Amino acid sequence: MARQFYYDTGKEKIGPVTGYDLLRLRTEGSIEDSTWVRRADSLTWRHFSEVDLRKEEEEEANPSLWRLLMRHTSWRGVLLFVAVVTVLLALFIGLISVAGPLLLVLLILWILSRLIKG
Repeated sequence: MARQFYYDTGKEKIGPVTGYDLLRLRTEGSIEDSTWVRRADSLTWRHFSEVDLRKEEEEEANPSLWRLLMRHTSWRGVLLFVAVVTVLLALFIGLISVAGPLLLVLLILWILSRLIKG
């Protein structure tokens, strides 16, 4: 699936169109390098000359793991996951800080008992 864009003619915003459509419009002279364009999934407008369509299409064809997750996950789900992981890490660190010294003492006693018996 080709990435979708909008472009601003100064009078109206047109789109969505593909990157190939933008190239065709630039070749025909309908838009210029200074024409404002943005991806359909973005709110950031850039000049056409600043858009690397080859890179945009490559990213669309081979998205990063983060982009794949964002396509199929809501922000609510992401925030819930981060909150659960944070709480679990805090509990684990708290458990280690409390139980760590006790476990160390028990390990030393066990080693000493093996040395005495053996």
